[in-house]
Amino acid sequence: MTTKKKALPGKKAVLDNIMEYFSFSAIVILLLALSLTQENFLGEINLKNLLRDTAPLMIMASGMTMVLLFGSIDLSMGAVCSVSNVAFVHFMLAYGEGFGSPMLAGLTALAVSLAFGLCSGLTLGFIHVKLKVPSFIASLGFMSVWQSAALLITQGPESMKKALWPATEWYKISFGVVGLPLVLALIIIILVYLLTRFTAFGKAVFAIGGNERAARVAGIHVDRTKITVFALNGVLAALAGVFLAANLRSSAPTIGDPFTLKIVAACALGGTSLAGGKGSELGTILGVFTVAIIENGMNFIGVDAYWQNVVFGIFVLAAIALTVDRRTRGQIIK
Repeated sequence: MTTKKKALPGKKAVLDNIMEYFSFSAIVILLLALSLTQENFLGEINLKNLLRDTAPLMIMASGMTMVLLFGSIDLSMGAVCSVSNVAFVHFMLAYGEGFGSPMLAGLTALAVSLAFGLCSGLTLGFIHVKLKVPSFIASLGFMSVWQSAALLITQGPESMKKALWPATEWYKISFGVVGLPLVLALIIIILVYLLTRFTAFGKAVFAIGGNERAARVAGIHVDRTKITVFALNGVLAALAGVFLAANLRSSAPTIGDPFTLKIVAACALGGTSLAGGKGSELGTILGVFTVAIIENGMNFIGVDAYWQNVVFGIFVLAAIALTVDRRTRGQIIK
């Protein structure tokens, strides 16, 4: 009996080590396999596209990591991204030329999109915290609301006029194969890392994820912390929508829908526990690159989009299976 009890910590340590190096190992293996089988996979053009297209996912994954750290989830991020995306382009088309300067119009459209993200996050956080609706159910409802809202704004893709393109030229700036969008995304996720690791706010997030009842007894402002995290998450989802608009110079009312599974996959592959209290934005960076390489590799090979979702689903299940603590019972996403 004693031997069995001693074996449990050892087994947990092995699983922790597997997850710590899982994403890094997966990235190395994927790069080697794809570079050996696909001649131009590591070419400058493909690497540039891969790193540039990673930025929106990294921004959203940084927000989702914070939410997961205290044991909740936000399934509406992709839909918020879609609304922000179509709102940005629609605003530019409707009022952009009236500003006289494309840059000023772009900044105003950015402010509108971020304001929407803030309001959506605050509303979701309030309903979850004050009305005691589980985040899974509340965000699922909001996902449907925002998907419909995006379609109400525009039922089809809208392209920005060429006169307004200067407002999005920043997205094309690059330093070798590394583009400015990825640099900005890395800065954002590092700031989130510093916020969660070295501030009282971040310690409160981890404390809530570890044991919410104990956090309340300790005097932590649980409700305020949760609502703040959901608000930040909404802003980051909206910012990702603007990044997508700047990249494509157009909008689509369903552009954010595929990101929901990718966000969860990136966080899970990065070692963030869906039960809360464990995870890191630095691990999420590796998870994001793992997802990006898998997606880029499958696109490079020509794998059907439906099969890509199957692959991401398998990776999420595998990552959760490795991180879940089977010694606890009844833990669910709050």
